[in-house]
Amino acid sequence: MKNRLSNVFSHPTTARVAIIVTLALALAAPAFAVSNSEVLRLMNSRSVPGDPTLTNLGERVSVNLGANPVPIVVTWQADVANAGRFLVGISVNGAPCIVPGAGQIPYFLGSPNSNPPGYAPNGFNNISMQWIVLPSDGLLAGQNTIDLCSGGFTSGSSFLLGFRTLTVRKGN
Repeated sequence: MKNRLSNVFSHPTTARVAIIVTLALALAAPAFAVSNSEVLRLMNSRSVPGDPTLTNLGERVSVNLGANPVPIVVTWQADVANAGRFLVGISVNGAPCIVPGAGQIPYFLGSPNSNPPGYAPNGFNNISMQWIVLPSDGLLAGQNTIDLCSGGFTSGSSFLLGFRTLTVRKGN
């Protein structure tokens, strides 16, 4: 058995394959790294008014697209407790807010007896949205900023944001 193992590791082809696999793994790891500006993670809660127009929430990520803008993927995940229906979207480079895909946070049917009143009885619900943003949506060569926006369908509504993340990734 010892001779067999010795032959396996001393065989030139096996040694070459081992070196190639090691290099491939070492070089692949940085490809998954994300810049700090591409990720926003907030571990606090905040209340958001449900104004009928989409309003910038001041939560921002940015990405550098180099000389040739390519599509990007923006993902927002949050714990949400809401009293009413809401729309969530993004602003690209300070332009007016858009919703480039699904963006509705449904009303989770709270009641006057909920705590807080009108919010879903089971508290926060996890919401996840992902948008594909194209160069035609306002992406530019170089640095681009993406801001989160929201608005309500009725005046006076509001929602609570719990822990949440906003990320942006370049398309391939």
